[in-house]
Amino acid sequence: MNKRPIEFYISAVLMAAGICAMAASAPATAAEKAAEMDAVTFATEPKKIYVPLEETAKRLRWRIQRTKDSEQITLRKVPIPTGAIRPLIDGTELISIEQLAAAGASVEKDPQTGTTTLGSRFRRVNVSVGQKRVEINLAKQQLNAWQGNRLVLQTKISSGRDGRTPTGKFKAGPYKARKHYSSLYNNAPMPWSVQVSGNVFVHGFTSVPDYPASHGCIRVPLTGRNPAKFFYEWINVGTPIAIVKR
Repeated sequence: MNKRPIEFYISAVLMAAGICAMAASAPATAAEKAAEMDAVTFATEPKKIYVPLEETAKRLRWRIQRTKDSEQITLRKVPIPTGAIRPLIDGTELISIEQLAAAGASVEKDPQTGTTTLGSRFRRVNVSVGQKRVEINLAKQQLNAWQGNRLVLQTKISSGRDGRTPTGKFKAGPYKARKHYSSLYNNAPMPWSVQVSGNVFVHGFTSVPDYPASHGCIRVPLTGRNPAKFFYEWINVGTPIAIVKR
């Protein structure tokens, strides 16, 4: 009896089994490699978690369609309601996890880590809600705000002239108000006010030059995409605020 055909047959069967095993394990391996993403949340919408639309669609390999006027956005052929998209000041569009779920994403929440995993076929995105923090740089006349590792706001400011703005580590609040008026300076309007320390607030103002000009507060522009309003809606009472000279 010729043994070579039998040996050849056994080798072919083993090779085919190995290829099948590799093919079967490939989706599981791909599913394990989830992308990591920092979310954005707003104090005015405490139950919603937002992620960048373009970045998330790219990770999930979803197609975004827009009308010519960009008023209507369609995600996987599912229309996104007008007003459901929230922009960052730099124009980055944010979409809520509930809207992604409506478009067909699977949503799994880990109660221990707080991470939310978005899924589509074998693609996964782990969304983390990071801590918020703010730095106000008096030398640069600039405010930066982060959530996790994501820079959510960068805007120019005008601080107190003659060194009237205190430096140090503070926490936002406890006072916040959409409409506030100065009790010290002729009832001057201070929209979108966030208390930093005592009578020092971060607030919107019509005049925000590139140099210190206030009585001590941190002025933020109301123009453009209105960073003063964005900051007010984003920041939570208790968020760390560092005011530095460098």
